[in-house]
Amino acid sequence: MLRIMQFGAHGLFLVLLAVGTARAAVDEPDPLPAFVLAAAVLVWYLLGVWFARRAAEATGRDWYGPLWLGVLVLGWLGLSVLGAGFVWVAFPLFFLCFHLLSTRVALAATVAITAVVIAASLWHGTSNTVASFLGPIFGATAAAGMALIYQQLLRDTQQRQRLLDELTRSHDELLSAQGELNALQREAGAVAERARLARDIHDTLAQGFSSIVLLARAGERGDDPKAVLAQIAETAQDNLGEARRVVGALTPSALEDASLESALGRQLTQLGTHTGIVGLLHVEGDPLPLPMDFDVALLRVAQSALANVRLHSLAENVRVTLSYDQDEVRLDVVDDGVGFDPASVVDPASFGLRAMRDRLETLGGSLVVESAPGDGTALAATLPVSGHSRDRPAAAAVAGRRSSGGPGGVAGPAVLARGPGRGGGGGLGRAGARIGRDDPTGRGADGPAARRGHGRRAVHRGDHGPTRSAAGGGAHHL
Repeated sequence: MLRIMQFGAHGLFLVLLAVGTARAAVDEPDPLPAFVLAAAVLVWYLLGVWFARRAAEATGRDWYGPLWLGVLVLGWLGLSVLGAGFVWVAFPLFFLCFHLLSTRVALAATVAITAVVIAASLWHGTSNTVASFLGPIFGATAAAGMALIYQQLLRDTQQRQRLLDELTRSHDELLSAQGELNALQREAGAVAERARLARDIHDTLAQGFSSIVLLARAGERGDDPKAVLAQIAETAQDNLGEARRVVGALTPSALEDASLESALGRQLTQLGTHTGIVGLLHVEGDPLPLPMDFDVALLRVAQSALANVRLHSLAENVRVTLSYDQDEVRLDVVDDGVGFDPASVVDPASFGLRAMRDRLETLGGSLVVESAPGDGTALAATLPVSGHSRDRPAAAAVAGRRSSGGPGGVAGPAVLARGPGRGGGGGLGRAGARIGRDDPTGRGADGPAARRGHGRRAVHRGDHGPTRSAAGGGAHHL
């Protein structure tokens, strides 16, 4: 619509200019001045149409249009004096005034041009009736109305174009942001996958290789070669299975056909078989059906902790306690080894504790380690279970599976006990010593923490509901 109106205004100017030139050729005795001025006005008009707007857009200045229009109006005034036929060129000038000038200035210019039309008609003697005066006025009014309509259409079109440009820009920004988000998600996924692989490799393959190294050294010391080779083969086979599952991010092999308690019991059994360290598994509370990632995290923490016991602690005994409370599940690993100063662990290669802590914090849990040189080590891993299912039939089924026998299976109530520990007596050797809410660091009432004045209390049979050892009544070593 706008283009039609623009081309219509240009065509009207050219037609009226041609009509005025033709009338000048007929009516004027010397039409040459009119021809020359008409040609100059035509050239100026075409220059304005083709170059004035481009110059304004290139420089950002808006005075080219009004300047061009002013020169054009002066040329028209000269033509109106030279020939009466040029008077009617005023009508396309009305459109140009409203297009290039502000509304107030355009109205004033329209009134002035209308007055010139009437005066020129009187000058040439072509206007001697009322209709001759009213005609230019009505024509100017109609032209002004059409010009205003054109201006409104132009503003609407420009507004739509701005909205379209803004929408296009927003769409481009959204695509760019989506691309950045996808890149960040891919990067975060890659980082998380690398962290998962690092933790799983440390908790499975690295610990298995450490076991193989220890077994090989035992063979060098003159132990039964066949037994050592059998243990090495068993450990290597387990490592191979774990490697396949780490790559596939599948369930740990120890949890595929057994409960968490059974898997923990199997770890303690292997520890005792390979090193002679006496392991004791202790389960407290009513078992809860936990998500598989909780079971995996607790098993990996236990594997890493027991690997540290095997490699560094020089312990004779280790106890693993799995406690189910209303709002959390806790895994405590306590040994009677040489201990260490947690503040001194600054070796960047010491990945184990950091990996355990990261694994638990990913699930909203926490890790507490308490130790001192000569006092053994206690490690407490906690995961929140609030909001998870506490379906009693499901829990009973889990409990039934856990009491089905095999390594790490659990049976009736028992008090935990074992012989005197190394390093000053007491410690893990006292009956009923446990890791609970009153003893979150994993030390018993007579363990290393208590000897340092922490005031832990011992919990005996019946204090916190049923407690089960690794394999039936009495004190049981795995």
